[in-house]
Amino acid sequence: MPDFEESQLPLEHNSALQSGVVFSELRDSQPDPQRLIPLLFSLWKSERLEVLRSWGGLLEPPIISEYSESNCLLPDDLLRIAAKPVQTTLRIATWNVNSIRSRLPNLLQWFAAHQPDVVGLQETKTEDPFFPREAFENLGYTLATFGQKTYNGVALLSRFPLMEVQKGFKNGYDPENARLISAEVQGLRIINAYVPQGQTVESDKFRYKLEFLEQFRKELEEFPDHQPLLVMGDFNIAPETRDLAAPEVMVGKVSFHPDEHAWLRQVQQLGFTDLFREYESGAGHYSWWDYRTRGFERDEGMRIDYILANSTAQQTCKSCWIDMNPRAALKPSDHAPVICELEWTCY
Repeated sequence: MPDFEESQLPLEHNSALQSGVVFSELRDSQPDPQRLIPLLFSLWKSERLEVLRSWGGLLEPPIISEYSESNCLLPDDLLRIAAKPVQTTLRIATWNVNSIRSRLPNLLQWFAAHQPDVVGLQETKTEDPFFPREAFENLGYTLATFGQKTYNGVALLSRFPLMEVQKGFKNGYDPENARLISAEVQGLRIINAYVPQGQTVESDKFRYKLEFLEQFRKELEEFPDHQPLLVMGDFNIAPETRDLAAPEVMVGKVSFHPDEHAWLRQVQQLGFTDLFREYESGAGHYSWWDYRTRGFERDEGMRIDYILANSTAQQTCKSCWIDMNPRAALKPSDHAPVICELEWTCY
């Protein structure tokens, strides 16, 4: 039996599960069964895994054992991927965590409370071997990480298999900076981005930001309109005056510059919609607050984290919001997560 790929664990594409395999055989074939079991339970709970139970051969034919919190997998249970599609709600989030290891207790608490299906993280600030994978795998998530020491770093975490993972730009631009990762989840392409901040308009870092945005736009142009696509992350751009506490101070500066806004208009012309603004038109909704000025306590922030959807994905969206509660926690990130929900058919 083939080993599971360490970074993605594509269970639903494993030939043994497609045709059916006895749980004890599957478990014993794995070098680390404790990483396998939470994923099986996640598939079972979401009705994507069938568990056929014969009670040691006493039942013929075997019965389908339904998931419950008190149920468990028995050694002779036959496991197979359920072929039927399931209409469900996909909860997808983006969050700049400003160091995954510093924020790990807050993240685990938030994951337990919100049960997201897919999460894109930015500013993980750690190399891939040091990413705390096991903590999330124990919750039933598969991971794709693209990190570097001290700076940047992006990751995708999913309850579903992550297919066709792409780290960085397809054309090879900016390979030394871990700022872009994408994958397909149940037919939905998700791009997770950490756009450069830019420092000051006069700096080389702002020129780098504009170059990054141009390369990003070119990459987005390549996706066909019929493919559902979400682009999410920390864009380091406040789209409009209502997305800033003090727009008059920010005019012409980094994160509220005409060249950045021109890029957003180009992305809108490609057919992308800012999902948050489909459900909230008012001012005063922010996703980032400066630590140094106690921005959160003063309600002075910017909305620079968002989820963009092309028209195919946007049609399935039923809600989008900013969860400010984690920003009020002890030792928080300076960003809050942004969450959307899609009506989706899963297999």
